[in-house]
Order: sequence, then structure tokens, then C-alpha cells
Amino acid sequence: MNYKQLTEKKKVEIDILLAQNFSMREVGRRLGISHSTISRYKAGIYKKRKIDINQKYGLFIKYLFDHYDRKDHSIEVCVYYFKKNYFAKCPSVKQVYNWINEGKIFLTKDKLCYKKRKARKTGMMAHFEWNLNNKTVLPISLRPKYVENRDEIGHLEIDSIIGKKNEYDSIVSIVDRCTRTTWLIKSIYKNEYYTNKLIYEYIVKNNITVKSITVDNGIEFNALGICAKKLGVKLYKCDPYCSFQRGTNERTNALVRRWIPKGYSLKTITQTYLDNIAFEINTMPRKIFNFKTSYEMELNY
Repeated sequence: MNYKQLTEKKKVEIDILLAQNFSMREVGRRLGISHSTISRYKAGIYKKRKIDINQKYGLFIKYLFDHYDRKDHSIEVCVYYFKKNYFAKCPSVKQVYNWINEGKIFLTKDKLCYKKRKARKTGMMAHFEWNLNNKTVLPISLRPKYVENRDEIGHLEIDSIIGKKNEYDSIVSIVDRCTRTTWLIKSIYKNEYYTNKLIYEYIVKNNITVKSITVDNGIEFNALGICAKKLGVKLYKCDPYCSFQRGTNERTNALVRRWIPKGYSLKTITQTYLDNIAFEINTMPRKIFNFKTSYEMELNY
């Protein structure tokens, strides 16, 4: 039978079987190891054969102490150069790490180049709660009910208004669900990362209060989760072909169409003109607010 080095698991199995009064030969047969290995293990011969690592690898230990640096001279590098330049006994990289784990040499785990992180064991409910708290992009079905009440500012709906067919120019409309305050942004590309950067910079520059963002499934908003993450809010995506889930947005777009009809080319539209339209909408008396304007409603919050 071939000799096999005993692992810690095998040692435990040997102790358990011997405690049940099995013979060494029977234990060896069950575990697939030689009975003489079990005999030497029980007699403690392994301990007598251990050699002090400083006696056997003293030169390497000194080299490691003089040259190891966690920034640019790792254990692998030390082993490589020691083998290359010295004709002395050199351990393997794995053996050095075993010494560190067993506390046999001067190095400790906190001085290593790479640190292992312990995984936290949590239940399924804790995992689900973590996803809800940390995931930025969520379906609209998970949007909190208090957002529907329109009791606080900062819950935005964002949509795009297109112009003439086969044109890349468009308008990004942002509207607050509570006060119906509107912002319009000129966009000249349909790239999602460009749109994400455009919206984020506009929100920061104009100091717009943001507590949540709701968008449709347009490809131009595929990267808007990056903006939401930077702002520290959740991004809620509507279901396909459910424009009623963004009713405030759709109604605002209809107001914008009073100045920019459907099919009208947006190439000549400037940001200044869009700012003027937004101002007209925000100063428009609304029946829903008892004929107050959006700007006047903002003063109440």
C-alpha cells in the first residue's frame, strides 16, 4: 500500500475509529492508509522526527527577514531569488505560508501582501434585506408607498422627449412628483453613459433635491444607475409599456409639446430656450395646487 502523509482530517478519523476499538489494520483498511502509518502516528514518532526550521532553513529565514517587503518583495519573490542565488535548503512558498499560519516564524498574517477576508454567514432574510438596502436599481414594484403620496420633494421622474425621426438630438425632462417643478436638458447623443453624465452634472450644478429617481426602460437610461449611486438614492424602473406608472412625467411632456410640437427638429433648440420653457411651466398656475405655481409650492417644503 502506498504511503500517504496524514492530514489533520485523517488524524481525527483515526482517533475516532481507534476509540471504537477497531484494530490498526481495520482502521487502515477503512481509511485507505497503511497500518504502520497509524502505528507511528500513535507512537508519536512524527514528533521525534520534527526538525527545528531554524536549524534546517536558517539561511533562508535570515534572507527572508532581510529582504521581505509587503510592498515590492513578496514571499514568492524571496523564494524565487533565494533559489536562484543560494545553494542552500529552500522551502516552498506554501510551506512558508504554513509557518506563518502556525506562528513559527517572525512574519504574521497582518504583514502579508494580501489579506483574506472572512465571509459573513447570514440567513436568507438577511441576504434579501441587504439586497434591498444596497441595490441601486430596482423595479417600480419595490418603490415605497410613501412616494405615491407626494408628501415630500425630491422624488423625481425622468424621461426623454424626441424630435424629428432619425435625429439623435433629444430633451431630457426631469419633474418633481410633489411640486411638479420641471427641468429640461438638451441632449445631443443617445449614448447611455453620456446621458448619465449629463443628468448627474445638471442635478449637481442646479442643486436639485433628489431622494429617488423613476425612469422607463429606454436604452438611454441603462447607465443611470451610476448617477443614482453617486447621489446615494434608489433608481426605480417602470414595467415595459406602462407609461401610466410615470403619469407626472407624461403630463409634463405634454406641456412641453405646447412649445415644441411632435416631429419638430430639436437641432436648433438651445439650452437657454429650454430653460425659458421650464420657467414658463414652473410659473404656470395649476388647478391641482389651488392655482398656485410650482415655485410657490416649493416654498411650503
